[in-house]
Amino acid sequence: MVANGEEEDTSATGYNNLRIEQEDKLLLPLDKADEVWKFLYERYIVDTEALKKLDSLCTSYFNEEQFTDTYFDTPDLKLLSMQSGVRHRLRVNLTDPNDEKSGRELMQIKLNNISHNVLERGEIKFKIKHPTKMESPEERHPMLGIVKPSQREDFKQRLATLGLDPFSMQSILTVHDSRRRIYINRDSKPFMSISLDIASAQIWWAKTQFVEIEPELNEIVFTEANQETKKYMETILQKIMSEIKQRFPYIETNLTSKYNKSFNYLEAQLPFLRFLVRWNLHTMRSVLASMFIALVVIGGSSYFALHKLRQSKT
Repeated sequence: MVANGEEEDTSATGYNNLRIEQEDKLLLPLDKADEVWKFLYERYIVDTEALKKLDSLCTSYFNEEQFTDTYFDTPDLKLLSMQSGVRHRLRVNLTDPNDEKSGRELMQIKLNNISHNVLERGEIKFKIKHPTKMESPEERHPMLGIVKPSQREDFKQRLATLGLDPFSMQSILTVHDSRRRIYINRDSKPFMSISLDIASAQIWWAKTQFVEIEPELNEIVFTEANQETKKYMETILQKIMSEIKQRFPYIETNLTSKYNKSFNYLEAQLPFLRFLVRWNLHTMRSVLASMFIALVVIGGSSYFALHKLRQSKT
């Protein structure tokens, strides 16, 4: 079966297909990040016997990675209100630069409230191909223009079903995420991961930084699993979440997405942030462009006023 000139992959690994991810989001104080990571590393990497008590087929390894996520939304922030998001992601593996996923870019649609389970979210991904020419409105658009042309219509249709006008969407903020992640395999196949993320974002002078732990079932395996396997995976996830929470009572569950967390923290420092977004004044580039236009207008008006004054005197 062929779609848009490409072989269509209808599995959870394919593009423009809904993946179901199940993860907790545990918020902890910034100054506790190293303490918690030490426990996670020793418990799930060093202590192999303890890991096998969870499941005798499990093994683990870890990577340190850097994510740069730019979130797009409409001027009235529809995605923010939906607790969902559209982001361009750049991923770099600092531990293994030769990893096939290191340097990979994706456009991702993240969907909230897809089921009765509050831990479940949907993800739809699209390939990135930066345009060599910018001749059409789509190619010039900062979001649409970087989606691979053969997948662009599917991407636009997905956004339209969410009630979004793709051409109205603009970049809202960028989250820089330093991630230490433990990968747990079962029978040599991906099973789940435990990430410790230090996320940061900035708009104007407002800055935020926060720490999350994300125990997450592998979304490809979980999406394609039968009900019995899904229940077993959920059982292991719950055991790990309970163990972490019992070990560190100050850790709290906060399922708010990184996009919403970042925006909320920044808005607390910039109460007029929504006004800035509505008029596209939230980025420094747009501010500088507005200042330049204002200076040109003021300078031009002053020149003509002086020129007219001189003519009147002659």
